Amino acid sequence: MNNSATTRAITKIALEYNGNDKGTAEMVASNYLLSSTTEGQFQEMKTVADRNEKVKKWALTGYISQPDEIGRKLTDQEFSEITTKALEKIGVTDKNQYRLDIHNSTKQKNIHFIVNRIDVSGKCTVKSHDIGRRFGEAVRVVCKEKGFLTDVEIGIQKKALMLKNLKESLKTAKNFDELILKMKAKGFEVQLSTNIKDGVSGMRIVMVKDKNPNTERIYKAGYKLSEITSKLKIADIKAILNENKEKKLDDETVFSENANQENNVNELKSNSIISEVGKVIEQLLKPTYTSNTDDELLKKKKRKSR
Repeated sequence: MNNSATTRAITKIALEYNGNDKGTAEMVASNYLLSSTTEGQFQEMKTVADRNEKVKKWALTGYISQPDEIGRKLTDQEFSEITTKALEKIGVTDKNQYRLDIHNSTKQKNIHFIVNRIDVSGKCTVKSHDIGRRFGEAVRVVCKEKGFLTDVEIGIQKKALMLKNLKESLKTAKNFDELILKMKAKGFEVQLSTNIKDGVSGMRIVMVKDKNPNTERIYKAGYKLSEITSKLKIADIKAILNENKEKKLDDETVFSENANQENNVNELKSNSIISEVGKVIEQLLKPTYTSNTDDELLKKKKRKSR
């Protein structure tokens, strides 16, 4: 499951965002919050956070996203349990204030959380160091415990699928434009990076179904070519495309030569036939020879008729 976690100082706007999601958000869990409004809940959190003046970034915010491989088969309660268990593994206790909201406006269900790192007694229970990595590991552990694929396992499957389709597309593509179109037809978006020296210098492949504009600023979908495989470089791809292009030109030249040869043969055959027909016509048009004896017989017939 894709996930993110960061520590920061927040305003009431953060809670308003969590509780809105274009009107589709649903709060599925909260702890130590009495108010029913986001403004009231923010004031409650800030009051507790002020009990520890040393911690400026007193809020922990983030999300977990259900991938298509899991789909929406998780109930809201199960999704909430995965989140709270992962949060527990990084230091959140039953004395920390938090709010969990499920967002349904995108094709992938997301659960967003806001946690007060300062518990009700004024103690900071969640360390900020390497929080993103630690939370990701916690989510993976909980997923394994529940028998779900982790984000790492899903990533391995996606990379293998990307490489398979890239190799298939490279069999016939003659340039990057054709490669992009062929991959698009297979459900992938190819993003190219360029520079003045090398032209195309890098590649990123994204599954179209994984694109989520709401989380793209935090989590960039897809993988760089170097993350997908170490055996295929951008220089190798350029060489393959150029080879395919040259092969097509060679094929076109051979086809053109064969076509010319065939035309020449047909022309020779045609000329030969015309020549033979001409000879036959010439023979037919020659005057017929009549002997002297035949001439005398014709003269006699004419005299008798007189």
